Amino acid sequence: MADPIRITSGILALAVSAFQSSTRLYQLVQSFQSHQRVVRELGEELEDLNGILRSLQETAASTNADLTTLKLPLLRCGKACKDFEAVIAKCAAHSNGSRTSFRDWVKLQYMGSDIIGFKNMLAGYKSTIAIALGDVNMRTAAITVNVLKEYKQLISNTTSDLEEHLENINQKLQTISSQGAEISNEDAAELQQLQEERDSTQNCLGICAHVLTQIDQVQPNAFINLSAPYQAPVTTLSTLTSAQQVTSSTLNACRVNLTDTTTQLEKQLRDINHRLQKFSSQPLSISIEQVAEQERLKEERDCVKQSLDICTEASKQANQERTNVFEDIAMADDNYQYFVSTVGDLVSARRITIGSRSLTVFGQLSDDSVQQISRGHSSANIERTMEPQTEIGPKFETRYGTGFKLSPRNSSKDLGAT
Repeated sequence: MADPIRITSGILALAVSAFQSSTRLYQLVQSFQSHQRVVRELGEELEDLNGILRSLQETAASTNADLTTLKLPLLRCGKACKDFEAVIAKCAAHSNGSRTSFRDWVKLQYMGSDIIGFKNMLAGYKSTIAIALGDVNMRTAAITVNVLKEYKQLISNTTSDLEEHLENINQKLQTISSQGAEISNEDAAELQQLQEERDSTQNCLGICAHVLTQIDQVQPNAFINLSAPYQAPVTTLSTLTSAQQVTSSTLNACRVNLTDTTTQLEKQLRDINHRLQKFSSQPLSISIEQVAEQERLKEERDCVKQSLDICTEASKQANQERTNVFEDIAMADDNYQYFVSTVGDLVSARRITIGSRSLTVFGQLSDDSVQQISRGHSSANIERTMEPQTEIGPKFETRYGTGFKLSPRNSSKDLGAT
């Protein structure tokens, strides 16, 4: 078994390297002082990526969480930033104007895409890392239903973006393969990059398949009564809460989306493999640049596949049913207690004994509801305490009977008769 400390150290080193590369690229982009939209958006994307990489460094340094699935995305992220930095520097060197007047941003090309395509590639790295960090947080801390819903939406959006990225790679690979035996050095390098990206997409496809499996396993047992007609909520443990209904609806939508995504990715993957096989079978004489481009494509393909694996594992954790169990609890008279979940978890209670004039609350409630119930019960206790005591003590009850309280009129008559 691999040493967890060594694995964590390796991920931390990759995170630091990727952070340094993205930081240098960010500083280079900012040095041009361009106000063009594509440049501003690239700078913002790099800034967000730096923030995610910084959080990843902190997590890797402070925990023993398994983040090995981020190895390939981190490698590709750092390499892509270095490559694009070189592309900018090369293009700027051939520009006659000063750095502040550089206007050739639209001409920048990396792996057959422009600056917008590169920005979207960075967004894929960023989202994949964010999903992996969210998976770690879900294992160590409670989250609300709304946060869980947003997390699932992030996974769904990231998966959709990766699908589009993979389709773009397929088209580029097909273009290179159709060029025949005589392809340039640049085309060979691009082919290498596309093959790397294809491998990454296959990794991401595995993540989607894993997520779908986990949802199918979790949902049938999570909320048994979801198939029954909807009824107005009542204060019983068997009633479905709104949190359960929202969670079930999200699970259904996520499952449908993942099924469609998996089908599309599998088809695209078969197409890529077929084209690569044709490309490999041709007795091509390709240049060093073409080989380098092909390697970059392969790395990016592997990165996308691994990113999809991360999405799958994250969805598995997001859809796990969590239940708080309370058993064999006895409570005295005039007390109150709560067995509630304010983060959407299920509550199971067995063999609970309560005393007279006591209050016990079970189920899923919001923080505001818990506070309101607590304040109302406290006020009732104060009013009951302030009521005059009219009961006859048991000390004299056995000697003279229970008796009754004399009214002022009866007291005067009794004294006169005496």
